[in-house]
Amino acid sequence: VSGIGQQTLLINGRGDELESDDLGVLFMLKSGYNPEEMIGVMQILKDAAGPNRVPEFQSSHPDPDNRIEKIQESIEKYKNQ
Repeated sequence: VSGIGQQTLLINGRGDELESDDLGVLFMLKSGYNPEEMIGVMQILKDAAGPNRVPEFQSSHPDPDNRIEKIQESIEKYKNQ
């Protein structure tokens, strides 16, 4: 049964992760939370992967640096709404 759940999760790709980050920023702003905290989470993920992290083209997830950039763009997009 756990294999089915894992397989279902693996169909989500980089685009899904970036969309999730974008919506996360929106929901955090609307809830009164500071979306800048998401950048700290991405930094933790980057540090945990270390210098030998898998290149983005081989990963199902976007590179943390790219996610940070997109999160910053989302913050700018939503902060005045």
